[in-house]
Amino acid sequence: MTPDDKKQAARRLLGLTEQMLREARKEDWAAVAAMEGQRRELSEALFAEPVPDEAVEVVRRCISELLEIDPELQRLAAAARDEAGDAVRKTQTGKAALSAYRRYSR
Repeated sequence: MTPDDKKQAARRLLGLTEQMLREARKEDWAAVAAMEGQRRELSEALFAEPVPDEAVEVVRRCISELLEIDPELQRLAAAARDEAGDAVRKTQTGKAALSAYRRYSR
């Protein structure tokens, strides 16, 4: 990648992360998951070879901003995961109660 390619990739990586945060705030986890794959591929391409000196400052700034966004994104994802786990547990408990009711109500 040329220095300009590296700069552009870093900006795209940051933009993708910002979009992921917007989607997470809307609880569109399918969109977030799809973008995470793109983000991983872009990150791997960006750092597959050393960043040229001409691109270091832009890449550093973009990665710094990305690292500021990530904690909120992770917090939202963890909260959604916990909420989904609670819903599954409640469903399983409800099914067990219904089964017991059916078994003993005859």
